[in-house]
Amino acid sequence: MSKKYPFFYILLIIVLMLMTIGSFALWPLFKKERPSVTQPSTEIQINTASFPRQLRDTYGQTLIIPSRPRRIVSQTLATDEILLALCAPSRIVALSALAGDVKYSNVVEKAQQVAGEAADNVEQILSFQADLIFIASYSRAETVELLQATGAPVFRFTHFQGLADIKNNIKMIGYAIGEEQAATALIAEMNQDIKAIRASIPTDIEPLRVMSYSLGYTAGRHTTFDDMLKIVGAINVAASQGIEKHTLISDEQILVWQPDFIVTHASVGEFDQIRRQLNEHPAIAASEAAQAGRIIVIDNRYFLGVSQYLVKGIKALAAGLYDSVSVED
Repeated sequence: MSKKYPFFYILLIIVLMLMTIGSFALWPLFKKERPSVTQPSTEIQINTASFPRQLRDTYGQTLIIPSRPRRIVSQTLATDEILLALCAPSRIVALSALAGDVKYSNVVEKAQQVAGEAADNVEQILSFQADLIFIASYSRAETVELLQATGAPVFRFTHFQGLADIKNNIKMIGYAIGEEQAATALIAEMNQDIKAIRASIPTDIEPLRVMSYSLGYTAGRHTTFDDMLKIVGAINVAASQGIEKHTLISDEQILVWQPDFIVTHASVGEFDQIRRQLNEHPAIAASEAAQAGRIIVIDNRYFLGVSQYLVKGIKALAAGLYDSVSVED
């Protein structure tokens, strides 16, 4: 019997080794059969990765937006009009004072759905407890500095000189508030309207020479008016004379330039009054444009705006220049 025990122990050791090796070999199979239930799927990671988002303005200021904004403050009319086209009014806690001004705003009725008014007052703006505040480069410098010093989530827009700037601002707002699709759709609608305007403009005439005039100023290069004229196939007389942006001009310049049309702007109900005032201006009254009755007055809301509503101004301009274009089209 004693001779059998060594053999028995050897056999027992071999069996135990095989069992151990087998268990390690089978362990990966058990792991595959029981995946971790806490591991997030790729789809979940993609869906939750849309925020935080980062914006950087031309001053080098960076804003991190941690989540989809639900308490937005707008201190400019342009951002008022764009926001109300992209998101529900319930996400906006305050708009600029101009949003409710019938002389300049295209969103007077929609703006009534937003209770707050963002005046140029830091304490009042902060009282809205906003998660995103839109201001502009022309906002009061002291207001901007104080808001930034408090760590408020402020983003400042700086470019409004042309149609490309407006479209870019729409894209940035759409991105900032998580409404990229709505922004893309709004820009597509603008492009479609502009395409229709261009299609209605006659191509068998010489380009018309046009000048803007308001309170002694004209608009040259790098202005929305210059872009408007390019779209309707006309020449900006001031730009052709080297004028940059909005510049004060003399009576002599008006008489020398002799534009085919003079364009100005006014509030609804004041068109005839503004036209009479221009006709009483000595240099303008002596111009061929005024004597031929070629003074175009465009609604303030469309001419001065730097939002998607500028397209309405382009259409009004085209209708004033060409018989083939109708504002009602």
